[in-house]
Amino acid sequence: MLIIPAMPATGERPALYKLGETRAEINIDTLEENRNAALSLAKQANYHINIFTQDLDAPLYDNHEFEAHLSRLARKHPNTRIRILVQDSMRAVKRGHCLINLAQNMTSSVFIRKPAKPYENEQASFLVADGLGLLYRVVGSQMNYDAQVSFMSPLRAKKLNEFFDEVWEQSAPDPQVRRLYM
Repeated sequence: MLIIPAMPATGERPALYKLGETRAEINIDTLEENRNAALSLAKQANYHINIFTQDLDAPLYDNHEFEAHLSRLARKHPNTRIRILVQDSMRAVKRGHCLINLAQNMTSSVFIRKPAKPYENEQASFLVADGLGLLYRVVGSQMNYDAQVSFMSPLRAKKLNEFFDEVWEQSAPDPQVRRLYM
């Protein structure tokens, strides 16, 4: 999958980045680059994805292509897990965010939880794919898309996953995103 960074003035073609192989860390700063990086990581993931976000980052994650990649991953194997920690899902619920629908329909592989109080003001936002690739924003606001992307950074991905697991263990299912049966 291609990440399409801003085209250099020389007119060079973008490079091909492969999960688990390409070691370069790429700095990006636009919504389009972040969206393409998230799509590329999701498309190439084979086992699991962890997403830590303030509000489900609709500009990044609320699109059918991203949802389709996560759906494909969720159906790939019974042990596949897509875990999402979202600090405030109210706006996403009101918008009808596609990942909420996916979690409601794929309850054995896609999980959304709300972090416990000690983590509710965490500013970072990240996606980790297969414990190898990552998209990391120090400040996960929709006004700031400064991020680092790496398709082969197992040590950094491990640290992010350890933090994610710590928060996950203390989190609870987000009551705003559960499906109501009538």
